[in-house]
Amino acid sequence: MEFIKKNMQLIAVSVGHFTNDFYMALIPPILFLFTEELSLSLTQQAVIASAITLSGTFLQPIIGYFLDRVGKTSLLIFGIVWVSIGMSITGFITNFYLLVIVISVAGIASSVYHPLGSAVAASLSEGSQGKSLSIFMTIGGFATTFTPLIAVPLATQYGLRSLAFLMIPGIFIAYFLKKSKIDEIKYLSKKNELDKKLKVKLQKNNIIWLSLVVGIAVVKILVTRVMLVFGVQILNLKGIELITAGIILSVHLFVRSVGTFTGGYLSDRYGEKKIMVVFNALTLIAFLCVTFTSGIVSVIGFVLMGYTLNATSTANITMTHKIVPENITFGNGMIMGFASTVAGLLILLFGKIADNIGLLDASRFFNVLMILVIIVSVLLPKKFSD
Repeated sequence: MEFIKKNMQLIAVSVGHFTNDFYMALIPPILFLFTEELSLSLTQQAVIASAITLSGTFLQPIIGYFLDRVGKTSLLIFGIVWVSIGMSITGFITNFYLLVIVISVAGIASSVYHPLGSAVAASLSEGSQGKSLSIFMTIGGFATTFTPLIAVPLATQYGLRSLAFLMIPGIFIAYFLKKSKIDEIKYLSKKNELDKKLKVKLQKNNIIWLSLVVGIAVVKILVTRVMLVFGVQILNLKGIELITAGIILSVHLFVRSVGTFTGGYLSDRYGEKKIMVVFNALTLIAFLCVTFTSGIVSVIGFVLMGYTLNATSTANITMTHKIVPENITFGNGMIMGFASTVAGLLILLFGKIADNIGLLDASRFFNVLMILVIIVSVLLPKKFSD
């Protein structure tokens, strides 16, 4: 109780992070219902998934730049209301283009919450920004685990319009942030490296290796997004009931968080290269199980893939720090921003291919990409992993 009382604002902004990510993950697991309602093609489903991704990630650097100068922490409260209402009313929309617009506008709230929320979390630390940020990120990271457990049964049994009830907890959380006086936190960014000219020139070889590591991240993020958006449908094609598939997806998402945590620990102990080689190979094995088997084997592969996909997340980022040690922020941006944006665009291409040859056959192409990822992981210089 003493910890909660002492860290109420940190807990509040972290719960807000969970809430934001919950609503951002609301639509993908139930896209199959929108497909039935609006007669969506796989390409149109991919457009929706891409709109959610791009609205929540692409604008983050731009919005973060202005937020650093405005310092309005009340936008955190407004952002929660914004995204909760925007995503919850989608069940009433009967036009594909209007649905894309509403989802995109609602998703901008995430571009506001993530940079501002993480900055506020860091400012609330008492000598340990890492601890505060880890609490912020961990609590937020569990949101996608619970979303399918709630969204799939609710929308399946009561229809898409029942999503409107989900705006109630969002408004309640916004009120909680208000009562925690989040809007009274005085946050103004200090001058940082982004305000300085880039003085260190990147070596040509380092740019090549950085590009390859970013390429690995693009493939892994793309696979992650495809499993989130189309995972329930892929499992359904394997003969698994929709509600059961939603539960399996939730387990898949839960072990992602476990993979991120343990993967970071193992990366520190054994080096980034070994972790990337081993877990990328395990991801390939898991994906082969998902795409070429059925029954319990495909389910085990689906769950295992959640773990192995995220087990290399930390290694991907820390390896960029070693490739461009004088430009760590740039490296972070390439992995967390650029790679996510590219993956968000490529999912459109995946949707088009899936429309032409079928969802399962399109998914099997990722086995080839994962083989390339493993080859690149093996070729990465050991000096970037010491």
